[in-house]
Amino acid sequence: IKGYIETLEEEIEGNAKHYLEVIKRHTERLINIVNDLLLLSELEEKGLTQIKENANLRCIVENVFKIFEQKAKEKGLKLNLICEGEPIIKGDLFKLEQMFINLIDNAIKYTEKGEVIVSLKRVDKKVIVSVRDTGIGIPDEHLPRIFERFYVVDKSRSKKLGGTGLGLSIVKHVVLLHNGKIDVKSKVGEGTEFIITFYS
Repeated sequence: IKGYIETLEEEIEGNAKHYLEVIKRHTERLINIVNDLLLLSELEEKGLTQIKENANLRCIVENVFKIFEQKAKEKGLKLNLICEGEPIIKGDLFKLEQMFINLIDNAIKYTEKGEVIVSLKRVDKKVIVSVRDTGIGIPDEHLPRIFERFYVVDKSRSKKLGGTGLGLSIVKHVVLLHNGKIDVKSKVGEGTEFIITFYS
């Protein structure tokens, strides 16, 4: 479908181009949903295949920040990393990267001004990760359900921003596969913070 749309884009003009844009946007969203569902399915079925790999969370976050540098710049947002101690755990590099991609992407999407702060802290045999933003926040009544598949707080906003409703479900699966736990704190109009604890 995407291939045919791209071919048509070169040939169609006028009002029809608008409809083609709508089809293209929905096709992209469908591709994102399928990709996220495939990743979720893999997380559930295969579990953790590379649990013995040393994963430096600082390096992973620095790489993920590079992916979102431009997006943050366009919105005038700062990306900050605070690191205390050696945030190294045993884990799967790809899945941990995906976890940070989803959390940071969400933070940027739902923040109009201010910053996104990732802090990594080693406390004895634990590594505590915090991803905090200064965005719109999540109302209290939605907090218990945000990790459910396809659950979105603001449907119209999520649709507009291209969300699939699977990002946080993927994050939770990755955390659980690494024997960690995840909590969320949020205040409407002030921002949201996801706190992940890995036991190493």
